[in-house]
Amino acid sequence: MNKKYLIMIATIIIILLAGLIIWTTETPPHQTNSHDSSAHRVAPLPKEAAITLTKNGFSPNQITIKVGSAIRWENKSGSQETVNSDNYPTNQLHRELNFGVFSNNSSVVHTFAKPGTYGYHNQFHPQQHGKVIVVQ
Repeated sequence: MNKKYLIMIATIIIILLAGLIIWTTETPPHQTNSHDSSAHRVAPLPKEAAITLTKNGFSPNQITIKVGSAIRWENKSGSQETVNSDNYPTNQLHRELNFGVFSNNSSVVHTFAKPGTYGYHNQFHPQQHGKVIVVQ
């Protein structure tokens, strides 16, 4: 082999070795420890959350979301049910929550535009009730 090829091969090997050294000595990603204040932050609130309606009631029966987030009520009760605004039986506090009857394995969705506390119940079983707390 002539001198040009040896110099080219040596240069390529040096570049590859330098790259390998840099790659193996990179700083690992930041890991939190118990003294890191970010480890104690509350998880972000959902943009859409689900509430399941079973034959025993709403689960969860209280949820907190941010303004602009939606709740999806899923009927898994085995029969037709309702989601209606409190107060039973007039359902007048939050009329936008008066969804009427929806069948088993179906759902209804509502997006909350204003902060506040929104109570609701199942018109067929008024002892089944829940609350959505909407924060800024």
